[in-house]
Amino acid sequence: MLDNLTPDQINNLISAGSGLLGAVIGAGATLLSTWLARRIQKNGKVTLHIKNVHSKNGVHNTCGFYVSQNKSGLFMEVPVWVDVCNTSGVSRVVRNVNLHAYYQQQEVAEFKQAQATTDNGKYIPLGENEAYTLVVPADSARRFNMEFMLHEEDLDQESKEFDELILTYFDEKNRIHAYHFLDIEKCWIQGPLNVPMKWITLDRRCKYAR
Repeated sequence: MLDNLTPDQINNLISAGSGLLGAVIGAGATLLSTWLARRIQKNGKVTLHIKNVHSKNGVHNTCGFYVSQNKSGLFMEVPVWVDVCNTSGVSRVVRNVNLHAYYQQQEVAEFKQAQATTDNGKYIPLGENEAYTLVVPADSARRFNMEFMLHEEDLDQESKEFDELILTYFDEKNRIHAYHFLDIEKCWIQGPLNVPMKWITLDRRCKYAR
């Protein structure tokens, strides 16, 4: 078929083919660079750091077991600061931050997240505007006041003991992340616990938490 073409027509075909090939290569390079840019943006990670603090209410309890004013028995109160650090180039979701009580690697109970508290009549929201699902912008860190509660009355009285606290959350892909937080040596004995009041980096993953 090319035998019937003039030299000018053949040159035109070659030029058109070269132009099409260049366009395909250019489009491929653009897609590749976009994909690489997104991969680089997502390369960072989310880390959580926790500090045991005094509660924001008028009593200012620290982590421990206290007499419940609303139910029989004791309740455990765990007031903390949670710093969430996002080193990736995109916003990240940290959903449903919560504590779980475990005994010998078996879950005993899930804590309740306190939405708010009061101090001398002042209303103090906790979490992210009373929610425990957080959105952390790219390349940033945010701090949240959180409090977790567990009432003795709500537990099975024959299996209410626990020896550790596990912190969990879900990411934007609904994958669970679970970390060892505190070991509990004395359970359901009234008074504050001897817990570290320094920053704790959650880097010990818990494989048996669900």
